[in-house]
Formats: sequence, structure tokens, C-alpha cells
Amino acid sequence: MAPARVLIQQGIDCTVFERAPLLGGVWRDGYSNFGVQVQRELYEFPDWPLPKDTPSFTPGPIIQKYLEDFAAHFSITPRIRFNIDVTNIAERDGPDSGWAVAWQHDGEAQSGEFDMVVVCIGLYSNKPHMPDFPGRDGFGGEVMHISQLKSRGQLAGKRVCVIGYGKSATDAALESAAVAAETHIIVREPHWPFPQKLAGIVPFKWGTLSRMVSTLIPPYQRLTGVERVIHSLGKPLVWGYWRLVELLLFLQLRLGSRFGSRVDLTPDLPAEIGGFSEATMLPRPAFHRELRRGGIQGHRTTIAEYTQAGVRLGDGAVLAVDTVVLTTGWDTDFGFLGEDLWRRLDAGDDGFYLYRHMLHPATPGLVFIGRAATICSILTYSLQARWLGELLAGNHSVPHADAMTREIAGMKVWKQSWMPPSAARSARLILHMQHYHDELLMDLGASPLRKRGIFAPLKEFIFPYVPGDYATIVSGEWKRDET
Repeated sequence: MAPARVLIQQGIDCTVFERAPLLGGVWRDGYSNFGVQVQRELYEFPDWPLPKDTPSFTPGPIIQKYLEDFAAHFSITPRIRFNIDVTNIAERDGPDSGWAVAWQHDGEAQSGEFDMVVVCIGLYSNKPHMPDFPGRDGFGGEVMHISQLKSRGQLAGKRVCVIGYGKSATDAALESAAVAAETHIIVREPHWPFPQKLAGIVPFKWGTLSRMVSTLIPPYQRLTGVERVIHSLGKPLVWGYWRLVELLLFLQLRLGSRFGSRVDLTPDLPAEIGGFSEATMLPRPAFHRELRRGGIQGHRTTIAEYTQAGVRLGDGAVLAVDTVVLTTGWDTDFGFLGEDLWRRLDAGDDGFYLYRHMLHPATPGLVFIGRAATICSILTYSLQARWLGELLAGNHSVPHADAMTREIAGMKVWKQSWMPPSAARSARLILHMQHYHDELLMDLGASPLRKRGIFAPLKEFIFPYVPGDYATIVSGEWKRDET
């Protein structure tokens, strides 16, 4: 919706295709007790804040209503065509000739032509990823994807096995622990979890979203002068900082088995590297408490096979369970792009890389909004939308195709040199969000320094950045304020 809001504001005619009968995506149809995993002020449109009485770690239904209100206020709703399943996107007559789009609506094939296509489906599709472990046909119980878990009542009295260790896995395990006869969670590879409050006192945003922290993470593709010094002369201090972070997480969450957990969930990767993995999360505080007391039984291993009465683990243990919940994510689905476009995007095992995470010189007129995984996704997508709007208005430009290609290649080499591999590594930024946002603002000719007031220099260094800091950028008012 962020791109539609900007395009409408600029007087550009646009049509929004929505696959579902209502807007909202995962917020419309999520799993039991789902919600945002960050504080309220980190998941809102920069210039359209959530109501002041909205709880942090906002429940999904509230976000659903918030999105509906946003769409209505900015006149997006009349532009939305619901129950549209896009089946193919192709250039009309070659590069820069516009686009032919085909779709299905209520079983009827339809098509239309457009000057530009903006793909806003995010990183994944609505296709659940369902690992096929051996012995499935002989298992006498129920196997469900997390998207099918609509009520904890489905798990009441059951012996439940949750497979996975992302945010949805910990949520499912807590739902199960509340009503099930027993609950197991199978963790193949532990990741560093961030508590909602560091040391039980300080909101996690203070330890992750400041410029100070953005200088201490593994160096960005392009370093500032200060960052060069910090990652050369100050390298021992950077190393020591992250060891202190690990110690805090280890002790606060009691990740080691000798501190009470029944399984050691200390990750193998250093925190500064593991924080860029696929399953970075903020579990609810009750999760680790339940794990320590045995309400949730943790197993650091894999699923070897189903048995008739349960599952056999990779370490040889056999669990007698009658319900398996797969919190194994979603498959990507860009089949509507067609083989030719997919080839030109040069997609690999870690996805396809884009200039500014939005454009590819081989597919002019095809734009991606939402292929950038950050801590504050709604902020990132709002800034991407403003960047696109200003580009279409002629207020900034992109480099020549050759320069864009070199930039994309450099980004690919940089990410693959240190980030943990995954199907979405090409889109991953996580804590490098601040660097990326700075780039977008500098492209626009706006100052990346958004803190205000007499203590602004201090705030720039140690205060966390939140969506509200970018309100005038997203609204377009910064051009008046900064001239």
C-alpha cells in the first residue's frame, strides 16, 4: 500500500491487485495468537502512527484494522481489485515498451496493459513450505503448517511436536504448552534470540537500532571514515562488544543447559554474524521460562523420520506424539514473471539481487518494493515507495545500466562473503537497515540525519531510529522543511 499511497499523491493512475478477498495479507489470516514481534513504534507508517492506546507487540487483528484505515484515508481502497491472481507479467514489445499482465478473477482469465509494474509481494508467497520427512504416510497423527493453527484448542490434550525455531515456532510452542498434554520443539540450528527488554530493563531497540550499533556490526558494502577506523584500529573493541552481547543473552535467557535449560541452545555462529541469519527473532519472554521448567521440551537435532506413533529424531530419540506443527516458513513464488524475466534477473540459490533492492537494469519498468528484510519493514517499504515516487517525478535519477550492474555485483559479493546462506540472502539487510535508509535519503537529496532538538548530535549517535523520525520524508514535506 505504501507505493500506491505515493503514486496517488503524485497524481499517477494506479491499480492494486490483491489476491485475497480482503486486504491485510498475513495480518488478515494469521495463526493463533499471532502479532508483531517489535514494539508498537517500530511497526507503523512514519506519518500515520498507530493510535496511542495500541499495545506494543501489537496483535494481528489490530494491525489488520490499522491497514484498512490507512487504505481508506489515503484513497487506496477504491483502487484495489480483490480476488485477483496474477498469472503472467511480460513486456509488450521489448524493454521500456510497457507491460502486459494476465490474471485470473473468479475463474475467468483477464489481461491488461500497464506502463510500469510494481511487485509488492514481499519475500515469500502464500505457499507453505512443507518438508517431506520419510514415513509420512505411515504416521497415525496430524501434520499441520503453522498457518493452519487458528486456535490453541486444536492442540488441547495432544502430544505436540513443533518443528522450527523462528518467531512462529516459539509462538506455537507457547500455545501448545498452555493446553497440550506435552510439547516438544525441534531446533535444528539455534539462532541468537533478542529479548524484548535487554537485561529485563531496556527495550531491545536501544541495543540494535542506533547509529552506534550500526557502526559495530560487520562492515557495510561502503564504509564511512569513522567505520574504517573502528573496524581497523578499533577491531578489538568491536570484538569485545559482541562478546559482551553474547554473555548478556546467554545469561538473561539461560541458553546453556547447565543454567536450567534441558537443552543447550547456544548458537554456533557469533552474534554479529548470526544476527543476519534467516530466523532472527524476539520470542515472548514466557518461551524460555517454559523451556527451562520443562513445559516445553527442547531438542537440538533434526527429524529423521515419522513413525506410526510419533517421530524419530536425528539423535536417535523417539518421541510419541500425535500432532506435528511445521513452522517451516513459506516458499517463494515468482512464477508469474516467466522464464525470460527470471533469467534476466539472474536468480540464484539466494534469490535475485537488485539495485537499491528495487530495480534491475535488465528489466526496466519492473520495480520491487518489499525485497529488503529489515527490523522495521514497514518503514523500509515506505521509504522505498517515496524513493520510487521521486524517481518517477524526475527529482532524482539512477545510474547508467552498466553502473547499476556493477553495484548489484558488488552487493552480491559483499553479502555472500559473510552473511549466512539462505534463499532470501539477496534481500537481507537486518541491522544494516540504517545504512540502507541513509542511501535512499541521500539519493533523494535529503539529509540522512533525522534527529531534531538541542541534543540532536547525541541522539544521532545513541538513540534508536524509529519510523516517526522519517515522517516528513514519507509525506514529502522534507523538501519544504530543508530548503
